[in-house]
Amino acid sequence: MKSSPVSWLAALLMLASVAFAADPQRVLFIGNSYTGVNKLPEVFLEVVKSCGGPAPVVKSSTPGGRTLKQHLGIAGSLALIDEGGWDVVVLQGQSQEPAIAEKDESVRKDFLESAAALCSRVRAKSPQARIFFYETWARHADYWKAAKKGTDVGADPKEMQARLRKWYGIAAKENSATVVPCGDAWELNYGAPQPLRLHTKDHSHPEFAGTYLNALIFFGKIYDQKTPAPKWMGKLDETQAKLMQGFAAQVLK
Repeated sequence: MKSSPVSWLAALLMLASVAFAADPQRVLFIGNSYTGVNKLPEVFLEVVKSCGGPAPVVKSSTPGGRTLKQHLGIAGSLALIDEGGWDVVVLQGQSQEPAIAEKDESVRKDFLESAAALCSRVRAKSPQARIFFYETWARHADYWKAAKKGTDVGADPKEMQARLRKWYGIAAKENSATVVPCGDAWELNYGAPQPLRLHTKDHSHPEFAGTYLNALIFFGKIYDQKTPAPKWMGKLDETQAKLMQGFAAQVLK
């Protein structure tokens, strides 16, 4: 028995509606300046739109320097979480706390317990939310050349990144969440023959290229896209954008 053109059209429309229904409609970022500098949530939104996805509502709380534990006492962060109805929630700790957690038991305890408490609060208000931990990046190598810099975060970028990867991974596993491996992509960049400078002069915060790279990886993880290639490049030229897209694709695979 042959199907009519109308039935085929109905089937295609149904498939399309299912695909769009799977896309997040509300996305929340909870973090600090590593999320706020260059407005990562807005850059992420531009990448989503450029890749053809429907634009979600995106909100954020990004007071500078805050740890996961401190967010549990920040009224703005808690109010956003308690709005509920979130499809995706991103959690980002202070840039050094997961690295220091390797050796400091009190920092480790605070990091893991606060990660669990935030995940519980998210799920109490948004039971269907997917939670993502934003794995950040190591300091630039020049950070260790500066006077009076200790090794509490590791002896060099490689060790610091290994610690960040480890403890964000543990936090995600313990809370049935997903890691967004931005720091791993930064490590690939700096291991390349001609790396692009992703850190600002403070050897810590991101230049726009770093934020763009992070947004690509967030898009890939949240939308299950292995090779994000938006036409939108922000402040980057085509060569720089393609380079960042290549590093994103490597970690997303």
